[in-house]
Amino acid sequence: MDWLQRHSLPVSELEEPDVLRRGLDALCRKVDGAAAAAKTVNRKKAAVNEVFGVAVERGYFAQNPLNGLRWTGTEVADEVDPDCVPNPAQVARLLAAVKALPGRGPHLYAFFGCMYYAAMRPAEVMHLQKSQCRLPPSGWGLLNLKDGVVTAGKEWTDHGAVHEVHSLKRRAAKATRPVPVPPVLVRMLREHIRTFGVAPDGRLFRNAAGNYIDASAYGIT
Repeated sequence: MDWLQRHSLPVSELEEPDVLRRGLDALCRKVDGAAAAAKTVNRKKAAVNEVFGVAVERGYFAQNPLNGLRWTGTEVADEVDPDCVPNPAQVARLLAAVKALPGRGPHLYAFFGCMYYAAMRPAEVMHLQKSQCRLPPSGWGLLNLKDGVVTAGKEWTDHGAVHEVHSLKRRAAKATRPVPVPPVLVRMLREHIRTFGVAPDGRLFRNAAGNYIDASAYGIT
């Protein structure tokens, strides 16, 4: 606390534009001094803005010091670099290689297929249940996503389990997200259910012991 007191600015100085700009410029750098990603900067700035909002509410400022401040952050690159994203032919070969792996490979074939063809987060795929899937014999299907699973650790869950079910990221607690899926993923999921069945709670994907797949190892162990 003494160190913080010696190295912290008085709150009143945060109303100075130059001080605020130096602070916002610092958000554009990582700990090692390298430039931070644009989305990281925007997320940090949003957090700072929330702090100032609370400060205004508690009477430290008459208005948010960021209002009207002229400052330009890191530009967001909207284009997708083709060297960083596999094309459909490459993905097909990658998935075929996963399916050919001994042991858990065939079970994870559709798991990774969901991440590519449905743009699902690993936490969403881990919790995907048969009741959420509309898989017609041919044509496009639909996945009605409801929840995701995170690995929190036994010390941080109310029930002492390693995994905890959360709502979809950045959505209300009961919100759902319908995702149209192409015929290729429909066929993969139908084959998966036909080959491996589902868990007692309806989950399509599970590790060798029948539990949730570990997001860090994807059930290989």
